[in-house]
Amino acid sequence: MRHTGKILRIPVLPALAGVMLLISLILAAGCTGQAPPGVQLNGTGWTLTGYVHDGTPVQVLNGTTVTLAFGDGGRITGSAGCNHYFASYEVKGTGITIGQAGSTEMYCTTPGVMEQESTYLSLLGQATTVTVDGDRLTLSDAKGTPVLSFNKILPPVPAPLVGTNWTLESFHSADSVSSVIAGTTLTAVFSEDGRVSGSAGCNSYFAHYTSTGTSLAISGIGSTKMYCGAPGVMEQESTYLSRLGQVTSFTIEGNHLSVSDAKGIPLLSFVKHVQDS
Repeated sequence: MRHTGKILRIPVLPALAGVMLLISLILAAGCTGQAPPGVQLNGTGWTLTGYVHDGTPVQVLNGTTVTLAFGDGGRITGSAGCNHYFASYEVKGTGITIGQAGSTEMYCTTPGVMEQESTYLSLLGQATTVTVDGDRLTLSDAKGTPVLSFNKILPPVPAPLVGTNWTLESFHSADSVSSVIAGTTLTAVFSEDGRVSGSAGCNSYFAHYTSTGTSLAISGIGSTKMYCGAPGVMEQESTYLSRLGQVTSFTIEGNHLSVSDAKGIPLLSFVKHVQDS
């Protein structure tokens, strides 16, 4: 008996080929697909309505306002009820990571305010997920427990840089925020003729400025030559004038002005001065 040595070839059915192609396309999509975009928070502001402490829901103390603002460069800022604070943040999908918060160091004597502030800043650092439902924002911890609830703040019309009387609120450094020395007032007024002037806490000062878009440069800073003997006032004045010369950009959110250096690091924060009626 002779063997022919022929190889039997079985044709692939068209239906089976279609299934295989579909599977290949699905696998390819799974390999190249991108993660869902994160919750869009940049440029939004929120007011705290309540929080959970030791498993118990707590309402914000009457007479206090706790805020959370998401700004450029992955930074959050706001009021913790007494002090101003700042921290870094990062959002991936619905996940959020908030860095350790720094703040000014004022003490408020109203009962419960400092305890509420400490709890709030601690809970911020515990947040791992964020959800936004209309005008409500919720931060939850690693167990999925909602710990902070906010209502959206409608952004106010920003005050103009030129012609507004700005009063300094705080100095910024890499990892801290410091308040202005009690009893001193530092101001800045930008005029249409390219001049900026104000009080540096002891002396009056004057300088030139140029601004295009959000860029800002201040040069030719001069001042009067008085000496104030209150502790720290002259050192604060020197720091303020030095930082004005480092400014390269500014942002205005509502009634708040922040100026930053060439690396985008905030240097000084001002608030619009409202004239007494």
